[in-house]
Parts: sequence; C-alpha cells; structure tokens
Amino acid sequence: MLNLLSLSMGCEYQPFILTDTQQIAGYEALSRFYDKTNAPIPPNQVFEQLHSQNEQLARVEYHAKAFQVANSNQQLPLFLNIDPHALDVNNCGAMLSLLSSREATTVEIIENTCISDAQLSEKLVQQLKQQKIGVALDDIGAPHSMLSLQLLSSVDCLKFDISWLQLLDKPEKCELFIALLNYAKATNKQTVLEGVETEIQLDIATKFGVDLVQGFLFKPWFVQPKARKQLSDILLSSTQILPPSQLASFATV
Repeated sequence: MLNLLSLSMGCEYQPFILTDTQQIAGYEALSRFYDKTNAPIPPNQVFEQLHSQNEQLARVEYHAKAFQVANSNQQLPLFLNIDPHALDVNNCGAMLSLLSSREATTVEIIENTCISDAQLSEKLVQQLKQQKIGVALDDIGAPHSMLSLQLLSSVDCLKFDISWLQLLDKPEKCELFIALLNYAKATNKQTVLEGVETEIQLDIATKFGVDLVQGFLFKPWFVQPKARKQLSDILLSSTQILPPSQLASFATV
C-alpha cells in the first residue's frame, strides 16, 4: 500500500492535434504523482487506493483539478478527467464552480463497466450541462467497457480508444467506426482518436475524417509544469475545499 502522505502531485498536458493542419488545438490535463526520490508513481495506483476513502478521494480530485486549471495555458481549450465517485454533496458545488471559472473547459467522462457507474456519469453530465461546461465521452470502444446511449447522445465530444487502430481492418468494426463518426458530424460533436504513435496512424485518422488526434507521436509537445503539490498538504488540511478565487496558490513551485 502506498504512503499517500509521502507523495507529491503534479500534472502533464498532452496536446490535441488538428488532423487537417497538425496544429495544437488544446490540451488534456493528466495527474502525475511522485515519491520522495522523484520517481513517478502510476496514477491508477493512487486513485485505486483512494477509492476506498471517499472523503480523501474527493479532496484529492478537487485539488488535482484546481492545480491543472491554474497551471494550464489559458489561451487554449483544456480537457479534464473527473471521476464521478469523487463528487459528493460536500464538494460537488465547489467542483462545478471551479470548472466553470475557466473558459473553454471540457470534462471527460470515462466509459463505464457497470450500470451504477453509468448512472453516476449521466448525473454528472446533467450537472455539467447546467453549468454550460463542455463534456466528452472518453475511451469509446475500450475493452471491457460499455456504451451508454444516453451518454453518447448527451456529450459534446467523442473520444475513441486506441483499440480502434487494431480493429479498422475488420469490415464490421470499420463500418461501426464510420457510423459513429458520421453520427458525430451530423450532431455537431467533435471527435478525437487516442493513442496515435506513428505517422501511419495519423494518416488513418485523417483519412477517416477524425477532427483531432492525441498520443505519443506528439510527445515532444507534452508539457510538464515544474510546480508540485504535496499530498500531505491536501489530505491533512483542515480546509475541505479551496475556493476558485484562491487558485493562484497552486501555480507556485
């Protein structure tokens, strides 16, 4: 088990690239964690441990988003991942206020593996829409995931999982991909293909008419701010949440 109090939190911004011009169109912010020796700790290990501690999960998720908003390029759109389990009656209002404090912010909802999770996501989408915050459906087509038609029709952006790149040589999978892309275009939803690592894969995305791509092909354009935040400062703080007006405090090294 990780000693969460010994970890520091940072973030990484991975760019979205326009397929037609290959220019940066925005960034996705991802949480990053480090131990005392500065060695990276897989984020999924941190959040899996926090899932058994709802209050701490909510606290870390809120402060992670505040950190990512504060250190982001304010001139470009920003996509943020949010775990619906990290929202409760104590911090939901503060999280929505935080997200709406930055223009051109989109929240990514992860495709779910069970009905209860899908219901949580649908509730979060409704709350985000009420605040006029953009919503993307993440990891569409990922193995072991389910696709909620309610979520699919409610979001503003469809993000296709990397696994599609291994499926497009199969006629039935290719037709499904094309149908989803056509649906997105017909309903004015943006499309993103994740996991692009080669020029050939970029050409595939361009050929199919995907709007944006992201992946390690563009690693030279990844951004990692030097600023870090100690998890001990977050988990041991007597303050439950930080008002959006105090976000500047997250931008310090």
